[in-house]
Amino acid sequence: MADADSLQKSMRWYRMDLHIHTPASEDYAEKEITYLDILREADRKGLDIIAFTDHNTVAGYEALFDEVDFLERLEQRGRLQEHEREELEEYRQLLKKITVFPGFEFTSRFGSHTLGIFPAEGQASIPKIKAVLYQLGVSYEKMNKGTTSVPGTQAFLEAYKIIHDAGGITIAAHINAPTGVLSIASNLPTGALRISATQSAYLHALEFTGFHSPQLQGFSSPHWYDGTNLGYERRMFCLQGSDAHRTTQAMEDDMHRWGIGDRPTEVMLPEPTFAALLTLFTSQDFDRLRVPFISDVARRNRISDLRANGQTDQWVMCPSCVDDASQVCRHVVALANSGGGAIVFGLEPDPAAPVVGLVDMQADMRAFQAAISERVVPQVEWSVDVVNYEGHELAQIEVQSARRKPCFMHELDERVIYVRRNGETVVANHGDIIDLVHEDVEESHSEGDFDDQVHLLCPGIEQPKSGVEVVGVTLRGDMEYFRVVDLRTNRESQVSEFTATSVWLYAIKAFQAARSSSSDFHGQVRWRGPIGLLRIYRDNEHYDQHGRAKCDLVFSSEDGKVKRVFYAAAVSWLGPSWNGLFEVEPPTADTPETLPEGATVRWRGNMGVEALYRTPDGLFCNLVFRNRQGRDLYYRHVACDGLPAEWRSLLEVELPRSGLEVVVVHENGSGPMYKFHNLGNRHVESRLWSPDMLKEGSLRHYALRMHLDQDQVLDEEETTWLGNIGYLRRSYTAADLVYRDVEGVDHVYYGARWDDLSTEWQSLLAL
Repeated sequence: MADADSLQKSMRWYRMDLHIHTPASEDYAEKEITYLDILREADRKGLDIIAFTDHNTVAGYEALFDEVDFLERLEQRGRLQEHEREELEEYRQLLKKITVFPGFEFTSRFGSHTLGIFPAEGQASIPKIKAVLYQLGVSYEKMNKGTTSVPGTQAFLEAYKIIHDAGGITIAAHINAPTGVLSIASNLPTGALRISATQSAYLHALEFTGFHSPQLQGFSSPHWYDGTNLGYERRMFCLQGSDAHRTTQAMEDDMHRWGIGDRPTEVMLPEPTFAALLTLFTSQDFDRLRVPFISDVARRNRISDLRANGQTDQWVMCPSCVDDASQVCRHVVALANSGGGAIVFGLEPDPAAPVVGLVDMQADMRAFQAAISERVVPQVEWSVDVVNYEGHELAQIEVQSARRKPCFMHELDERVIYVRRNGETVVANHGDIIDLVHEDVEESHSEGDFDDQVHLLCPGIEQPKSGVEVVGVTLRGDMEYFRVVDLRTNRESQVSEFTATSVWLYAIKAFQAARSSSSDFHGQVRWRGPIGLLRIYRDNEHYDQHGRAKCDLVFSSEDGKVKRVFYAAAVSWLGPSWNGLFEVEPPTADTPETLPEGATVRWRGNMGVEALYRTPDGLFCNLVFRNRQGRDLYYRHVACDGLPAEWRSLLEVELPRSGLEVVVVHENGSGPMYKFHNLGNRHVESRLWSPDMLKEGSLRHYALRMHLDQDQVLDEEETTWLGNIGYLRRSYTAADLVYRDVEGVDHVYYGARWDDLSTEWQSLLAL
């Protein structure tokens, strides 16, 4: 039996489109198209896996294999004509290259659409799938019509189960479109349907339209289903499909614009089989599915911008790779050394020249792959996208930033290094090479190794000498371009989230997460005057740090507002003015321990609290300090009495900006009365309340009822803690929160709205 390592090595990425219609659907746009044409287009788009998913029928898949079977019968009888022999041979070659799954797009009782995908068993698949359709409520009389509307079918939740139990892959189709389950479920009487519509145990994946569109909001975003959101705790595989009703895209057709493979998904599998795909969808290996950014509008806009503005440091135009493979290799090396970018084949470098396109796409791609394999060292990562522009086919090659720099090419028995400068590919000079080498040797530099030129943030405080700053965003079409400054060279570049790599990608991701709530930085930053430490880390999901400590730094203006944020700055390259952020007075004389695995810590910069608790001997806390090497020093069971001031201030948090706290008052020897601390205005109300005075259903009534019935003695086991803050209960819009203050007193804040919480509280609710 193969071991896990050999299995992993045998895997590769396959490109698939699991939502393709054929002429068997009544609304197909090109009725004259043959099934061979569909396979040809899938091959031209580089698809490895496709599924025929006609409306409420499997007739398209049946027609494909009827045609192949008919030609094979003619072959057996020796009656094939020459053109039929060519067709049969082409069918065999394409079906050997492309896995075609049978399936259907089912219309449920309320109008939502669901994809059912089944094993590729040729004609043997047909009766099994027809039986499933019959269970779903599609009569045999209507089963071959490919109609989009079938009355009296099963509701979508029942459909999920039927498809699942029949051994199929169940995918909620285009869930954020008008016929997706999100739109349908939101109009049904119970809100629980909206959750179950996308979280059903019988669902394998969710399909989105406009997967990467910045206009996606809230429940419509694929990122909502990452398992961290209340009510949507099951992480889902999220993909896209073309929903192709034609072979190639047509901008003038608003209803059925997309062609085969225009919105693909990529999956890492050991082989392109149904069993392998089903195994992936029933696993937790979410990293083995990725959705490339393929937007027709964005692609056209990028080409138009390139032709209007000319080449840049990230964009190159080439007529063909076949004509001059050496120059193409120079461009690849230059882009790999300059943060990555794209080469568009089929365009003259002169923006005013007409679009020429590629006469033989496959020949150009073969020439490109052969050239860079032979001449470029180390090998760079790249991907290709075919773009139809003004009636011509263009190939857009995305070149990733080299993982190991400098990248060079073999040229006349020499190794030549190229970079991009001022929109041109040029031989790297001495300074360029030094900059490239810095990325691999920065840890070896001492703290005093700075260039003569020092950029100051303010008198006495140097700008970080490494890292990335995002200084602006431009929206072109439906694509955001981020203006990114490399602090090592102070060079500014414009990249999108989907072309950025390494440190730039991390900076863009962090910038996107923080730009709507920059004021909330204050609760997470460890400040020293106008400068602050947001976080320090040794591991990063977006790039390999080679075990080096990096940090995110903040600079504020005189009025205390966050002015600049520097991402992924190397700790070893910071000037002396930053040193104070990486030093702290130990909270105890005891030797620090190793932080327990799985411990949750509420961080403020590089200082953290893991727990605050009371014992018969007094109030104690567990504290953590992350040193400048990124190592965690764990101080367990530290007495809160006598804590240094900075550690004591760590235990304080910004209160929620909404909610009520119950305050117990005893007056005139009578029973307890109650006041409410209004978190919205930070005042304790003067009016006294008793339980019978409160209106049932009001927040005051709820808060007092929960205080009296459940929370007078806090149940530690039922409280989810992050340091000394926690939550007792949460709903879709609000939560009941707990704050254990520096005196060990527990404060419960009822009905605090999620939108009114700082980042610290939001981090708690994300647990």
